Amino acid sequence: MPANTDHRRRKYRRQAVLGVAMFGLLQLACVIAFGAVCLIPGLPRWLFWLFAAMAALCVGLMLPALAVLRQRLKEIEGGEFDEALKY
Repeated sequence: MPANTDHRRRKYRRQAVLGVAMFGLLQLACVIAFGAVCLIPGLPRWLFWLFAAMAALCVGLMLPALAVLRQRLKEIEGGEFDEALKY
């Protein structure tokens, strides 16, 4: 049974990290797109700042995502999900 539990924990860790990595790639694509729009010549100043703020927001969203990943990994290591499966 412990080998099965270790396998399950590795699977959950992999899924959690993959989910945050995919979210990070999506946010990176948004930052690149908003950054490219900021480079359009003749763009009104207010629109430039709007797109720059949206790019900064996409970068800022990674901090909570990493905090949630850290919490999730602690839950997986603590066996909370394994305990919940018993019920």
